[in-house]
Amino acid sequence: MSYESPNDERRTVDLTAIATYLRSTGWRESGTYSRAIVWTTIVDESEVELLVPATSELRDYAERVADIVRTLSFVEGRPEPEVIRDLRSTQVDVYQVRTVPDTPSGTIPLSEGLRAVRGVHDLLLAAATAAASPERPSVLPSQKPLAAKAVIDQLRLGQTSVGSYVLRVESPLPDVSLKPTVSTRDVLLLLHQAASAARDAVAETYGDNFIEFEERIGDGVSANLCDALVYIGGQRQSMFELSFSWAVASPTEADTPLIRFDSRAISTLKRAAKHLRMLPVAEAVVVIGRVTHLERPRPTDKLGKVQLAGTIQAKDQHREEDRIVMRLNPQQYALAVATHGDGRNVRVTGALRHTGRQYEISRIDQFEVLDD
Repeated sequence: MSYESPNDERRTVDLTAIATYLRSTGWRESGTYSRAIVWTTIVDESEVELLVPATSELRDYAERVADIVRTLSFVEGRPEPEVIRDLRSTQVDVYQVRTVPDTPSGTIPLSEGLRAVRGVHDLLLAAATAAASPERPSVLPSQKPLAAKAVIDQLRLGQTSVGSYVLRVESPLPDVSLKPTVSTRDVLLLLHQAASAARDAVAETYGDNFIEFEERIGDGVSANLCDALVYIGGQRQSMFELSFSWAVASPTEADTPLIRFDSRAISTLKRAAKHLRMLPVAEAVVVIGRVTHLERPRPTDKLGKVQLAGTIQAKDQHREEDRIVMRLNPQQYALAVATHGDGRNVRVTGALRHTGRQYEISRIDQFEVLDD
């Protein structure tokens, strides 16, 4: 068994990673001194100075990095091992699940830990499947898309952190030259959106009326996602939190605050999952109508939400509806924006479901603008 000594660990910290980290956390270059670059920042109205070696070929490179880590640990008020880990992870997005079992901090019952790991895996697979699929069903297909499996294969389980029992999933930044169908960051952003939507649905659900979950299917909420969240809570339905942090080498504009689920939420999610599995299958339709509402909350969102008022044609039926919701890719969304301005109608072919308050097109086979 190999053992990585502190010196070995520090020697693997790359100079480029150090510079990227310092720049992203508010430090700035202010000059040179001997064979080092001087970085400075302000702490409590006083200037703090840091010397970063100009080359990693120095004999005492590990000791120089140790000085940097000690300074950062003091400035940030964090343990040195956490600082080293972050310096080595500037190209990595991190998704963490903090569980709160009724055992000493840093431990979790074996059976509960097994369920939590399975829940984390299934949660990521549900998000990857939703991100890679052309539709947002209430129950995800048992045969997952190859693009979703490819994303899961890139993720890795990191070391746990101090604070109850924390599961850490590391997601290396995608190689943009490969142009993946779905990137790992796409999946994490969708996971945050879907988990947030599930939490909001829980807050607005009373009794056995799960309409709030139905209306958030388009945001990535599914029976599979709810089941995965329940698994993380374990048999004891212990409170847990989801948190996201983004590679300092490639920050995102998305706002991704912490998401918390307590025992009451876990119980509601368990019942909601059963309800979503019982929803009727969507029917094939053609919808012709005009765009009445557009919504794209964040620039990073892959899909824009659009509302139509028009005619639903299905199985020899024609009915008028003033609230038909769908989610469009960037090209389709741009067309919808254009028609909203000039009043032209659009024709949408796909699968329709009724959530109780509105009709929603869950799979779009064709989206076109009618010039006449």
